[in-house]
Amino acid sequence: MRRILWITGALLVLFLLVMQTRRPNFDLPKVHAAAGFDATMHPSQQISDTLHQSCYSCHSTQAEIPWYGHVWPASHLLQKDVRRGRARLDFSNWSNLSPEMSRIRLLNACQMMRESKMPLWYYRPLHPGATLQPEQVDAFCNWAQSLPAAAQTASLR
Repeated sequence: MRRILWITGALLVLFLLVMQTRRPNFDLPKVHAAAGFDATMHPSQQISDTLHQSCYSCHSTQAEIPWYGHVWPASHLLQKDVRRGRARLDFSNWSNLSPEMSRIRLLNACQMMRESKMPLWYYRPLHPGATLQPEQVDAFCNWAQSLPAAAQTASLR
């Protein structure tokens, strides 16, 4: 019985060591600063700081990978979250969005923040600084709602 446990333990350790060699690719393409959210939308410093603090790690090319993001299986889960987050909302390539789509994305982000769906529940315990305060959410939502609607942006062209 001891021999079986020892062999099982050795195989488990070997498996974990082999899995550490599979590194996810966090090398995100660099985007010109003029294409980013701050340069395109010109939010207030408060809004910009809030987004950088709570959103940019998953929703931009400025992802800051923590130490556990380099250890399997967390590295693969983190890579999947970053890719999924950037597919839904990418602050680095904001200039690719039309004014209408930009407003839609921001209002959707507001709704996700108000419903406490963002940041993700499992992200918050490891990044307590990313948790949004109600006044931060209100400030962001008020700013997003003050942007011109689709009919108004069409008349600006």
